[in-house]
Amino acid sequence: MSAYFKFEKFITTGFIMVVYILGAIALTVISILLIIGSPNIIGVSSLGIILGVIFLILGNLFWRILCEYWIVQFRIFTELVEINKTLKGGHATVAAPPTPVQPVNNPQAGQVCPTCGGPLIYVQQYQRWYCQREGKYV
Repeated sequence: MSAYFKFEKFITTGFIMVVYILGAIALTVISILLIIGSPNIIGVSSLGIILGVIFLILGNLFWRILCEYWIVQFRIFTELVEINKTLKGGHATVAAPPTPVQPVNNPQAGQVCPTCGGPLIYVQQYQRWYCQREGKYV
């Protein structure tokens, strides 16, 4: 129950599904009424039938896409909450950091990083200077 008050669990997804069904029924009924009643409304029966069929197909398709979009938004949030809980609970397996490379003493000791001014170490394996403060090679 506290998940509802903290907005960690949403009821909107189920609500959107109900709204989708009601909207799809309404679009279908309106389309059928447009097809059946087109001679009385528009005056040209073939135009009303064509518009009714287009509205039936494209209207329901657009309505479905719109509802799916909103459901995806809420499901993304739900998945992010689950990932957050997993990471806080310590159940996630995080890859171990790579083993540090041992620096080699270089006759040019005392080099400093040009961006932060921190001490640099020379890594023989890569033949490059490394700034431990910034965590990058110079």
